[in-house]
Amino acid sequence: MNSRRTVIIAAALALAVVAFFGNVYYLHGAQQRAYDNAKLVKVFVVKKAIPKGTDGGQAIAQDYVQQGDIPQQYRPGSAITDINDIKNKVALNDLSPGQVVVNGMFVDQNVAQVTFAQRVPPGQVAVTVSLDQVHAVGGLLRAGDKVDMLVVDSSDQSKASVSVMYQNVNILAIGSNAAPQAGETTTASKTSGSSQQTADSGLITLAVPLDAAQHIVVATTAPLALYLTLVPPDNQPVSPKPGVVATPNVLNNVGLTPYPNS
Repeated sequence: MNSRRTVIIAAALALAVVAFFGNVYYLHGAQQRAYDNAKLVKVFVVKKAIPKGTDGGQAIAQDYVQQGDIPQQYRPGSAITDINDIKNKVALNDLSPGQVVVNGMFVDQNVAQVTFAQRVPPGQVAVTVSLDQVHAVGGLLRAGDKVDMLVVDSSDQSKASVSVMYQNVNILAIGSNAAPQAGETTTASKTSGSSQQTADSGLITLAVPLDAAQHIVVATTAPLALYLTLVPPDNQPVSPKPGVVATPNVLNNVGLTPYPNS
């Protein structure tokens, strides 16, 4: 009886093995047919989402990157051929599952770091002004906004003049909260405080040509005072009217609103 049972079990195992290899052969054949019998080549593919800055060695150890096969014609020319190529490197950007790992996706740590200087447009400088909320649109400014600049001259105690100095000035940062660069979805902050606290710090960094930076610095020095006005993203600069002189009769001949057609 035991002998017969052993034979049955052995036969069942044999059938299972045959079925397994049959399925493997069938699936392999189906894949080949799907690829029109194309020659398959080895690549390394992102299997799990990899956040920007992830260490390559960690990505390998946690199976974020695994070997795969694709038709030779679809293999990118810059695809890595050795998974060890990403060790001691970090992901330059967020990587999504299904991406073939190519050269440049993982870079040396010093290449991945972006200093604030790299955010300054070519031919411009970063200059910071310290303004309270009254002078800086109530603390509503954010990195990436554009502002117009008004300068108040109170050197003559009997009157004060207000003039437009610059329009569409780019705000590079508020406090240490920098405007996002291409590919970034949030502002880059170097502090651990909340974005609201950073935004209300009163330190506003502007990106302007060097000669404009000189004028802005002078405009923050008494008896001059600098005011910022927030403008929409698509604001078009216009030729400003002559400076307004604030005298005791400044309220004469003004409308109910500053908008003539309202």
